[in-house]
Amino acid sequence: MDREISKEVRKKEQQKQILKIGGGVGIGVAIIVFIISILQTTLNRKDLTFSVVDQGVIEVSVNASGKVIPAFEEIINSPINSRIVEIYKRGGDSVDAGTPILKLDLQSAETDYNKMLDEEQMKRLQLEQLRVANKSKLSEMDMKLKVSRMELNRKEVELRNERYLDSLGAGTTDKVLQAELSYNVGQLQLSEEEQKFVNEQAMADADLKVKELELNIFRKELAEMKRTLEDARIRSPRKAILTFVNNEIGAQVEQGSRVAIVSDLSHFKIEGEIADTYGDRIAAGSKAVVKIGNDKLNGVVSDVTPLSKKWSDFFYRAVRRG
Repeated sequence: MDREISKEVRKKEQQKQILKIGGGVGIGVAIIVFIISILQTTLNRKDLTFSVVDQGVIEVSVNASGKVIPAFEEIINSPINSRIVEIYKRGGDSVDAGTPILKLDLQSAETDYNKMLDEEQMKRLQLEQLRVANKSKLSEMDMKLKVSRMELNRKEVELRNERYLDSLGAGTTDKVLQAELSYNVGQLQLSEEEQKFVNEQAMADADLKVKELELNIFRKELAEMKRTLEDARIRSPRKAILTFVNNEIGAQVEQGSRVAIVSDLSHFKIEGEIADTYGDRIAAGSKAVVKIGNDKLNGVVSDVTPLSKKWSDFFYRAVRRG
């Protein structure tokens, strides 16, 4: 005969089941932790180095060589073919804007300029002469038109009178026809003269505009010649130092050849060269530190230009600011 299991026995059985499940879970967790610990790389504290860092940008520098040159240079070229006759300044002299540097032989250029002045005056007088001639011719034609209109009015009056006399029986049909013919011919002649006047006026205006255009073009050439002549009086364009001057008196200089150089020696820039392997690290706006002896000057790269030198050099320029 079955009997009921006591509560104490059931409780012990439940505790055994819980212990079995808990032991299995614990063993599983231990195995997982062991496997993870085997797979992980461990570091000893003694193998680590600790230090305090500042907040900022990591910079990578590359070395380059260069030379100091003036920040501004202006080459003065001869605007004409000539020769040097006088030297006023020497290399290294300080010059102000407008200071004469040297003198070129301008006799031939001045003669040509004076000829152009005379030609300009002649063209101006020719233009005025044409304007007066056109005005006189048009006035004469206008006067003839007024006379022709008066003559036509007279013929119109004669035609009316002949018709009136014919209506009274005091005239003849032939006289009426003759008066009509004379009036019609007068109308045609007046129309022809009026058209001639319009055409002549248009032609006169066109000729006048052509002459005015020719004079304006010549005056521009004259102004250009005057500017060239002024430039041939070699002067400093600004306050600077004269770093080069052709001081050979009597030397022939061709148009466009260099005769002087002025430089601003109060500001400088650096022209440097660097190997093309570092070309990707240099760009306009990059920071530049220029070392001159024990001095350091901060600047920026203003531009980067490839330089064909032994097929493998890269060129950059850094300008000091401040």
